[in-house]
Amino acid sequence: MASVGLAGLMTMARLDGTPSPRALAAIRGVRDHLLQVELKLTDLPTLTPADLNTKLRAIDDNPQWRERVLRGMTLVALFDGEPGEPQLELLKQTANAFEVSGKPVTVYRQLLQHKLTMLRLDILRRGFIKEAAFTTLQQEGLPAVLATAKALLGQEDKAMADRHRSLINYPSGSFGKAYADFIRRNGFSFPGEAGGAPPIIHHDCCHVLGGYGTTAAEEGAVVGFQAGFERLDPFDVLMFVMAEFELGVTTSPLVAGQQHQLDPERIFAGISHGMTVNTDLLSAINPWDYFAFPLTEVRERFNIQPRGRQPEYPND
Repeated sequence: MASVGLAGLMTMARLDGTPSPRALAAIRGVRDHLLQVELKLTDLPTLTPADLNTKLRAIDDNPQWRERVLRGMTLVALFDGEPGEPQLELLKQTANAFEVSGKPVTVYRQLLQHKLTMLRLDILRRGFIKEAAFTTLQQEGLPAVLATAKALLGQEDKAMADRHRSLINYPSGSFGKAYADFIRRNGFSFPGEAGGAPPIIHHDCCHVLGGYGTTAAEEGAVVGFQAGFERLDPFDVLMFVMAEFELGVTTSPLVAGQQHQLDPERIFAGISHGMTVNTDLLSAINPWDYFAFPLTEVRERFNIQPRGRQPEYPND
């Protein structure tokens, strides 16, 4: 299965001739971190959609494998440069041959045709920001909704802000203190402060728990980490960071879009890292239940393994 799937990704990368370095980096990330196989990419064949479909079905007819290959081909196409008609046509033919959902094709078409409003709505509707907002509403209720509205208007919700600023005084080594240090180190606003939307706390806690920094490449890595443990479709999760930091499409009011700032290898390493976590850290926990505990203990509880590299920050 691994060699056939990777052949599909290489087929997309070769569509315009020699694969680009970024497309190859993405495929190596899939090979090394998700599939964990030793295969020489240049030895893999170029396959037509029909041949790719036949080979995949011969190994396992479960449509999930074909869906994963189609999504992988879409991500490779996005890393490969500006969206183009040949890539869109190959994705359409592949989705038809696979007889699976054409959602990745729709996303790519929206980018190609500059239907960015629809793309933004799709990403926000399906991605982790909606999930984080819903979780915050469940956990904090109406006060969180009001505080979020104030934050977006540049106003402070003093009660919520004071509660979160109290974490500065938590014991050294605690999860709460580590979170407060993360906010201050990056010059971010605490939830309740002007610009500090409460739903973002869950994402920022993933930075702290997973050991991720805040450069654009690190944001890609932490969203990969989230994609590894979330209940959401990983493709939807990754599309947020792809839009923001690879394609330059602003989908969040808090982050300006940038182009070609992601590290493809780091994203897939993040996914592998997140797959070992035993709990959805965005929707299944309330950080306040754990802020008083040592950070090392919280990581052990959720089986968050050492990442294997140090976090990176813009001002380092």
